[in-house]
Amino acid sequence: MKRFLDFVEIRTKLATFLPFCAALAYVFFITGSINVRSSLIYLIAALMLDMAVTATNNHFNSKQENSAPHYRRLISLGIIGIMMLISLGLGLYLVYLHGVTILFLGAFCFFIGIIYSFGPAPICKSVYGEIFSGFTVGTVIMFIVVSINDPAFSPLGLSFSLSDLRLGLDIDLVWLFSFGLVTLPVTLAVSNIMLANNICDMEADRPYRYTLVHNLGLKKSLWLFAGLYYSAYLAIVLASLLGLIPLFSLLTLATFPLVQKNIRLFMRIQSKRETFALSVKNFTFILIVYTLGIALGALF
Repeated sequence: MKRFLDFVEIRTKLATFLPFCAALAYVFFITGSINVRSSLIYLIAALMLDMAVTATNNHFNSKQENSAPHYRRLISLGIIGIMMLISLGLGLYLVYLHGVTILFLGAFCFFIGIIYSFGPAPICKSVYGEIFSGFTVGTVIMFIVVSINDPAFSPLGLSFSLSDLRLGLDIDLVWLFSFGLVTLPVTLAVSNIMLANNICDMEADRPYRYTLVHNLGLKKSLWLFAGLYYSAYLAIVLASLLGLIPLFSLLTLATFPLVQKNIRLFMRIQSKRETFALSVKNFTFILIVYTLGIALGALF
């Protein structure tokens, strides 16, 4: 079990679990209720996919770097395949319950999960890693959670007619922008975890990866790291003032001194062992208080 948990890097799954909790708090705020069954099914499906993606990344990294693998190759692929099948089965059940929008959003998550670590040019080794990881985990996951809990939530309406093979798309730009502003703090905090990882691994990755950090350089990457956090706080203030989330969400600003302290430490030292965890701590601080703020607003 310990080997398996290390293979899927279970300690990193807060990046899926906390956005899920934030989405539930938001659902509770706008509807006053939660679909417990569908939410739990989706949480398991999302965690299985997340673990499968992480395991795939570790599988190919050990092969590329000639390091000791967690399991023999066939066993590794078998574990990855089982997790993917469980996620796929649960996802299709949610499509059956909640419609075609979940199908397309789930298919997008699967597609990103597959090309994230697999293929000749995986996303994790490209300049787009931070964008896709943040958007998929921070925005799409929250979109799915809200969609399966609130039938009236339809900033992106999809319809499909099997009789005449007609696909319809209806976009409410105001609602879509509003929801994007609500999820932006989560998206930026998730992106910064990968950005911090790539900054710490800049020299080690140089022979076989061309990440955003290699494109920007160290100094600009560090300024981007700080800027994403500042933008997250700005989004929270703006969303609160616009009434998209409760004013209790402004409690998240209380985490700023801690986050700023960690930003300064990371600006001085970029080390996987010493300071990478600061990005995870910042993410945790922001998401927990942000979620509690929205939940308090729903209660009161």
